[in-house]
Parts: sequence; structure tokens; C-alpha cells
Amino acid sequence: MSERWDGEQIRLLCGPIADALANIEDCVIIISRDRLVEYMNTAAELVFSPEPGDVRSVSFIEMVRDYECDSLLRRCIETGQRQSAVVKLRQGNRLLQVTIVPGRWQQHYIAVMKDLTERQRLADIHRDLISNISHEFRTPLASIKLLAETLIDGAVRDPQRAPDFLQKISIEVDKLTYMADELKELADIEKGGSVLSKSKTDIGQIVRNAVSRLEEQARAGGLQLEVSVEEGLPAPVVDGNRIERVLMNLIHNAIKFTSPEGRITIKAALQGTEILVSVQDTGHGIAQEDLPRIFERFYKADRSRGGEGSGLGLSISKHIITAHGGRIWVDSEVGKGSTFYFTLPLA
Repeated sequence: MSERWDGEQIRLLCGPIADALANIEDCVIIISRDRLVEYMNTAAELVFSPEPGDVRSVSFIEMVRDYECDSLLRRCIETGQRQSAVVKLRQGNRLLQVTIVPGRWQQHYIAVMKDLTERQRLADIHRDLISNISHEFRTPLASIKLLAETLIDGAVRDPQRAPDFLQKISIEVDKLTYMADELKELADIEKGGSVLSKSKTDIGQIVRNAVSRLEEQARAGGLQLEVSVEEGLPAPVVDGNRIERVLMNLIHNAIKFTSPEGRITIKAALQGTEILVSVQDTGHGIAQEDLPRIFERFYKADRSRGGEGSGLGLSISKHIITAHGGRIWVDSEVGKGSTFYFTLPLA
């Protein structure tokens, strides 16, 4: 922390008070009655990055470069009363809770600024999540209700139509179950309860299990599933249930975003000291500008992926593979499909 004052003022800020101001996360700025900055703590220096030199020659508005903050200071000086507001700074796009109070005898004024940017970002994320999940649940529920009503109205007695309707209901229930599983997985990750239960595991069997659970959805979408597992693959020590979850996430994405008569190919092979697993589709593909963010939580590449899904599956998959010491990535081109890869180390 840089001491800005002389004489009695430095003495008053020395010791525990100075240490406290230097180490708190909130920005603290002390301003003179003529609106010149006389002191900034470390947090304020990081946010506003003043030019080197004596800040007493810099006005408050020159330092913060925000007229709303300056208006709060002016009102505090004029009224002698505490002023507070939430301000969005143009520089750095930060959201701050700004409070300015008069000091003793109103000779100086103290501005305290709490950074709300991350809190607002998390609030936006959770609001979007609730909106997305509500939308995603509504669609299969509406389908189930319509199919059930049709069966009640007489289709259940039709030996040709009834099995088809029941199969469609089963597919919609699978979708709901899948989304519920994603939410549970996310909750476990966020509370730190996502503990891996590792053992030697047959990757070929995991691939076959995942394909078996989703082949009805693929068939209903007019898609062809192909599996290629190298013979004699060594058994890595992994959490089989979690790796199956990753495969299901990737296959499920491929099913959603591949047009009828398309093909999805799942491969597993030995590559050096790792097992390489891939899921390739002939679907819509992902735009190049979306690729760097495709594994971010809640991120959805709407233009290339149609805006479907909760935006959780790929981020959960990345967490699981990273926890195993592996890597996960994607190669894609719009109109030519995508290939998702992940590795599992043998050591």
C-alpha cells in the first residue's frame, strides 16, 4: 500500500487500521472536500490503475472515470449524508456497490466500493439455468401428456398404434431422466461431493452400455450408430459410471444435432499410454467462434447447435475427464459434423 498523506494523517492511518485497509477486498478511496483523491487502498489501485505519482493531484472523477460515482460524491458533499448506489463502470464492465460517507467534520469523504460483478454473473447463470431447465422439461412433459391422452381416448386398444405411442412415451421419460441426472451431477460437483470410485474397468463394455441406453433414441431419430472398439484394450483404473456418463453426454449431443439418416460412430483405441475414445457425428457442426467456449458451464452455441439442451453436459464431461487426469476436446466444421475426443491415462 502507498501512503499518500503527511504528518498527522499518516499517523492516524498507521498500524492496524492501515493494515486492514490495505488487505480488505473492497475498494477504499479517501477524497478531500475539493474532490481530490488523497488515499487509495490496494484493491482500489488494482481496479482503477492510477498513473504513478501523487494521487492528490488527481480528481475523483479522473480516477474512477464515471459520472454516476462523481454524482454520488457531489450529493454527499452537498447534503453531508451517506450516499449509495449500484454502479456499472464502463471500464472493465464492472458492477460496483458504491457507498460514500462524510468523514469527521466533513473535511474528507470516504468511498467504499464492493465488486458485485461475479455475484451478478452467478445470478445471471442460475436464472438462465432455471429458465433453460423449465423449457427443456416442459417439452417432453407436454409430449407425454398428449400421448397419454391419445391412449386414453382409445388408441390403447389399437394393437398397431398403442406400441408406437408407448415407445414414444418411454423416449420422453428417458429425456427427463437424463436431464435430472445432469442436474444431480452438477449439484455434486458444486458442493465438492463428486468423489470418484475407481477400479479396473473394461472400456469396451462401457461403450456398449452407453450405446445400448441411447440406441432407441438414435433409432427414433433415423440415425445409424456404429461402434468400433479395439480388441485387447488394457483396463484403465477409472470410475466406470462416470466415464459412461461422459459417453452418454457425447452420444446424446450427437443424436440431438444430427439430421435423420445421419451416422454416429463411437471408437475406442490404445494410443501410447492412453486410451483414446471418440464420438463422431455427421451433424450440424460447431462454428469456429464457439469452439473455445463449448465446454463452459451453461454455454450453448445457439447458432450451430439449435439452442437445445441445458448447457451442462459438456462441462460435466470435462470435469469428469479432468478428474481422471485425461483430456477432452472437439474438432468440428459447420455442415460437416463434429468429433469429440477424450483420453484416459493407463498409469
